[in-house]
Amino acid sequence: MLEYYQNVLKEFISEYERLHVNPWHNIAKEELENLCKELINKYEIDDGYKFNYFMNYIIKRLNGMDDAHTKFKMRTVILPFNYRIFDEEVVVNYPDGLKGSTLESINEVSVSNILNELDDVITYGTSEKKRYELEKSLFDMSLLFSLPSLRESEELIFEFKTISGEIEKRTIDKRDAMTSDEQFDIEEYYYGDTGTYEIKDNTLIYRHCSVQNEYKDIIEESVNEIRSLDFNNISKIIVDLRGNIGGNSGLNKPLLDFLSEHKDKKLVVLTDYRVFSSGSIALYDLIKIGCTTVGEGIGAPFNSYGEQVWLDIGKYRFAVSTCYFIPGMDMKISNKEDIEKIDSEVFKPVIFKPDYYVKSTKEDFINNKDKVLEFALKNI
Repeated sequence: MLEYYQNVLKEFISEYERLHVNPWHNIAKEELENLCKELINKYEIDDGYKFNYFMNYIIKRLNGMDDAHTKFKMRTVILPFNYRIFDEEVVVNYPDGLKGSTLESINEVSVSNILNELDDVITYGTSEKKRYELEKSLFDMSLLFSLPSLRESEELIFEFKTISGEIEKRTIDKRDAMTSDEQFDIEEYYYGDTGTYEIKDNTLIYRHCSVQNEYKDIIEESVNEIRSLDFNNISKIIVDLRGNIGGNSGLNKPLLDFLSEHKDKKLVVLTDYRVFSSGSIALYDLIKIGCTTVGEGIGAPFNSYGEQVWLDIGKYRFAVSTCYFIPGMDMKISNKEDIEKIDSEVFKPVIFKPDYYVKSTKEDFINNKDKVLEFALKNI
């Protein structure tokens, strides 16, 4: 390993041990040191791609299934594709001309092998979060070029099978910089259209798909708008939480306060595999005020590590979890002494299961059919 990367690793481990509320919750420090030595002997870590793989591999072992907030980030190029995964199929969402096609291989390596290699370096606490992380990883050029089967390549050749069964190929050179007309809207991909609403069949449908700080004004203004609606003919309120990957949990409060004033209505919340972090805190609080849940499982247990601190080390960014959240006990533990006193039973994952499990399929996706919303409108 080059000296530069050794120094970055050393500083990260030092800061991680200092900042993390429970740094060795999944792996002992000595075991981690042995793992690092093993990887350094196995791979020649002499460029950023290999270091990317190395750090993500290490952080996955630090995190285990309990911490999905401690992370490594390097600058990357976002590829001009994004996907939805249904069971074992990787289905194209963007670009529109390929929508519904399946990704078959990259550089003649089967997509199943690519997903297995990615599974070695992504962190997740639920199968739903695994799906989300795999989807994101497939448009991350730096991560793809870091994989053992692709790291010696100078280009990525994507092979797609279209809905009609034809094969199409797209090639991305390692030195390419995507132009703006090729790229998809990454903000829309991550954060959706939070704060929008509509009234349909005597039902208010409100989208709460992000609580990032930049949406603070939008959230507050939209909640104030719906407060002024005439609720005489509204019998149901549906909160569409799908895609809420978190942000600032304080931005859940305007919506929660509003819904607490309308407990006489049927309250419903829609969930999916992309609900995570402050999104899962919102879900927990929505359930407490009486919401019926419809949809799929979410991307994290209710109890988990979080509240990241971001660090710049060399040219890389790291996030470290500084707290452990236990919503069922209304607790946030932020120091090492207190966490050592907690009974081990508290750390068993509390997994969310919706009241009505409604799974979206590949066919629903291709046909733009929202089965989850349809169920909530017709059956609750």
